[in-house]
Amino acid sequence: MPSISTTLAVWVFLVLGIVLRLWHYLDARSLFIDEANLALNVSELPYEDFFRPLLYDQYAPPLFMVLSKVAVQLLGNHEWALRLLPLIGGGLLLFAFCHLNKKLKLTPAIQWFPIAMLALSPFLLRFATELKQYSTDAALALGFILLALQLPPERMKNRHFWMWATAGGLSLWFSMPAAFVLAGVGAYYFYGFLRQRNGKGLFCLSLAGAVWMLSFSALYITVLKAGTEQEVLVNYHAAYFFPVQLLKAAAWQQLGGIFYGLLSPVLGFTVAGLIIGISLLLWGSYRLFQQGPGLFILIAVPILACFAASAFQLFSLIPRVSLFLMPLFLLLAAYGASEAWKSSGFYVRMALLALLILEAAPFVNSLNRLGNSTEIENLKAVLAGIKAKDKAGPAYIDNMAVPAYRYYSEWHSQKQLYRLPGEVLLSWDSNLEEILEGQRQADGGFWLVFSQLISDGARSRKDEKRAVAEKLAREKMRVEKIGAAGYWYGYFGMKE
Repeated sequence: MPSISTTLAVWVFLVLGIVLRLWHYLDARSLFIDEANLALNVSELPYEDFFRPLLYDQYAPPLFMVLSKVAVQLLGNHEWALRLLPLIGGGLLLFAFCHLNKKLKLTPAIQWFPIAMLALSPFLLRFATELKQYSTDAALALGFILLALQLPPERMKNRHFWMWATAGGLSLWFSMPAAFVLAGVGAYYFYGFLRQRNGKGLFCLSLAGAVWMLSFSALYITVLKAGTEQEVLVNYHAAYFFPVQLLKAAAWQQLGGIFYGLLSPVLGFTVAGLIIGISLLLWGSYRLFQQGPGLFILIAVPILACFAASAFQLFSLIPRVSLFLMPLFLLLAAYGASEAWKSSGFYVRMALLALLILEAAPFVNSLNRLGNSTEIENLKAVLAGIKAKDKAGPAYIDNMAVPAYRYYSEWHSQKQLYRLPGEVLLSWDSNLEEILEGQRQADGGFWLVFSQLISDGARSRKDEKRAVAEKLAREKMRVEKIGAAGYWYGYFGMKE
């Protein structure tokens, strides 16, 4: 039985995780480029168009888009409505994870560890409040694993097969990684029925599997196929496909980068934390395979199926897209820690406890976000600041800022606060010098507006465009916020 202190620790971390997610949600940070492109799809498209490839090189499951649009139509077009579904997914993920911890029967001294890592992970906090399907993917994955454990093979009745067929078929339209989770569910029941020599169960399972396959085929033809054929998207994700030429050194370097991206958000960003976490994950996998092969299949098959699809370049292992795998890795590591605790003496246990605290300690920094801004690229503040300056001349919106600017100026419920007079939306191939030269006689000055300034490369491109502007004009004013900026230039020889 867990002690009062253990139960209290679990609840403290669970509550902290919920409070942090609510703070990130209520802070309503500016949408970044991918969110903005998805928000434009939500705002511009009718419901039926969510069941075909989306605009602006975006992918999101059709039913996720449907529910997002329902939220916008009921609550208004703003960040809170757009991010409501991811917030719910992030909360459900925490509770489902707690229930799975109980199913694993972790030793009480270890139970706080996986909850703390999941609740405080900066990566999971961000994507629990971002207009993307990643938190709902993870919540659905754990929900299906819990449902399978609640209905083990020996308890399955005809109605349960119908339930699985329906729920599984629908889930694919709500979460693409559900395909991998259903592979695990199918393997779990197949293993159980095979051990029981339950021919009827195997037959019913095959019928449910056929429904899943038909549903996935329809999804692939109508929505997914177009994405796999876009060379731009394939090239973008090339570094995140599971390498198959493992005899080459570059493949192992690529594999190391992939696993760092998948494991560090839940096992720690430090070298020591990762070494500890990976060791526990491997030990936990081995022990769970020995002691609970059915549960091991349920957790491991989705991981292996995902890797196999990635090897065929059908699924990207970029961390945010594969976020649903992270709680599974953490479960295995927690099981490894629990097994190590059970088989150790006092001094080894104290050392293990110290190592777990060391692994979790960096994540405590997430608490510093409470009461502070969660902005990543604060375009809203830049646009409001530019309007407050009331300077004449057109505003040239850099191509990387165009999606967010379009959403805020055309669709946001407070669009009047963000729409700039004389806006000019630049594309990736716009000749800025030629455009500015053409405006020289018409205006005394102009704004350059940038967003997504979150990398050295993006800031270098901003500096290049500012250098072009400075051939013709002098900077007179600036509005700079985190990840976004606006600069007003007066033409040489012109009156302000």
